[in-house]
Amino acid sequence: MNENQISVVIPTFNRPSFLKRAMESVLKQTYQNVEIIVVVDGVSKATEQLVDEIKAKSTTKITLIQTEEKVGGSEARNIGIRAATGELIALLDDDDEWFENKLTSQIDLLKQKNLTTDTAFLCFTTLLRYKEKDQETYTPLPNVNYEESGKSKIADYLFETEGLRNIGFIQTSTVLVPKWMAIETPFTVGLPKHQDWDWLLKLDKEQNLTIIQDTEPQIIYHSDVPKDTRIGYINRWRFTEQWGVDHKAVFSSQGYDSFILNYVMLSIAEDSQLTKKERIKELKVRWKTLSFNTKIRPYSWKMIIYMMNALKNG
Repeated sequence: MNENQISVVIPTFNRPSFLKRAMESVLKQTYQNVEIIVVVDGVSKATEQLVDEIKAKSTTKITLIQTEEKVGGSEARNIGIRAATGELIALLDDDDEWFENKLTSQIDLLKQKNLTTDTAFLCFTTLLRYKEKDQETYTPLPNVNYEESGKSKIADYLFETEGLRNIGFIQTSTVLVPKWMAIETPFTVGLPKHQDWDWLLKLDKEQNLTIIQDTEPQIIYHSDVPKDTRIGYINRWRFTEQWGVDHKAVFSSQGYDSFILNYVMLSIAEDSQLTKKERIKELKVRWKTLSFNTKIRPYSWKMIIYMMNALKNG
């Protein structure tokens, strides 16, 4: 396994300062058999200049692809995956950063589990995140490790809750998969949001997937990116709700209710495009759809407090 080349696919657009940090974290990896494929969603002279500067100082194979026209993050990843020459694909968002042992740790884990590049597997890692850059302690995610969760479906792991917290968390920059599987099950093109969730659920549906987790934090999920430029922070609750409806068949009832509370209702409460009265009306409609068991759960009351604060501050 240690002879396999890993192709690191980084989608980006005109954010050279963040991209530089991401690329440097790849170049510092203790696992050396890597190539980097940077896919610009459009054209960016600043990005081209940065990549040229890094290439001039490095012996690592670095490929820059510019799509000319905007294709979106999903297709940018697909383009990078198709261009990859490695047997393994590691995904990295341009605003995230790996610790230097990230890839070595994942390769070691694959060896321990006797998994080869012929196997349909998803190997992800724990991450560290922060809300303020001067925090002394970062928060690790997921809250519950995959194996300890006892969940067999990715949707249950991602969206079910326990007590006052979400159970699982799988972020794109933590993922390592065989190339053939990423080719066979590509990212859905055209999604303005939830590209990672959508892909993970597709993998779980289409592949006989083995899921393993490196429980040591191996990346920093940075929060120094302007919220209006990070897809995950953009409030598109109507799209989120429809995405949930489209995938409802793979959710448990508890997972779907938690999804509605966490990602639809809270976003409605935070929607500054609606009046307070309109938001309350929309919230009441969704509250009626939740099961009685969901309504009496501690997690639901936690979310109600969050929604009330959002309404008050909005």
